[in-house]
Amino acid sequence: MTVKDVYDLIDGYAPFSSQCEWDNSGILLGDADADVKGVLVALDVTNYEAKLAVERGANLIVAHHPLIFHPLKRIEYDSLVSFLIRSGIHVIAAHTNLDKAPGGVNDALCEALGFSFEKVTDAGDGFLNIASFPDSLSANEVAALLKARLSGAVSYIDDGKPVRKAALCGGDGGSFLQDADSLGCDALITGEAGYHDFLDAKTLGVSLFAAGHYETEAPVMTALRKTIKNAFPDIPVTVSDRKNSILTVL
Repeated sequence: MTVKDVYDLIDGYAPFSSQCEWDNSGILLGDADADVKGVLVALDVTNYEAKLAVERGANLIVAHHPLIFHPLKRIEYDSLVSFLIRSGIHVIAAHTNLDKAPGGVNDALCEALGFSFEKVTDAGDGFLNIASFPDSLSANEVAALLKARLSGAVSYIDDGKPVRKAALCGGDGGSFLQDADSLGCDALITGEAGYHDFLDAKTLGVSLFAAGHYETEAPVMTALRKTIKNAFPDIPVTVSDRKNSILTVL
């Protein structure tokens, strides 16, 4: 099993060609032909993940967020990238291609919340799922459900209407508010949204919930680990145990 084998596996259901133009998904560090001894699945590649990969004997990190997003002007010896190179660790990032893929970020989020859902292909650039509830919920009940199942801080604005149909987008999805409205949704559930997104939601008559960027994307790590392990059962595949680094006073 090589780095390219893992890349091809992901490419088979979350094509890297589907990533946004501004994105930087793919093999970002290392050798595509290198043999893989172990895989660490992570949301981000930080110093913690780099050291954890070494401890667990993993020489490939498969992350959601790209390790390299902007051009590097220098690589200092004690930098994260230098450590990864010196440790022989390869890095694959599956970002926006995994957000909208079947079995990707948004599907994993819906499953973690216990929602039945359908994917949207004709709005929101393919980043939205829609969940319909058999019984309508108040905004307070939706917020409590998000808090209980994702364990993060939840910010929300209550339009005052019952929530029967919600659009979902893990991560930074506040920009899809208009799409949620055009799809006839009572609410948009996402990870983070700006102050003016909340004001716009009130104007549009759509309840908006921000349940945490980390919390709404973290479920995909377990799903990604299962996909890789099923395809390569003889290779150790583990998930980073790093919790959200952002502290919140509740």
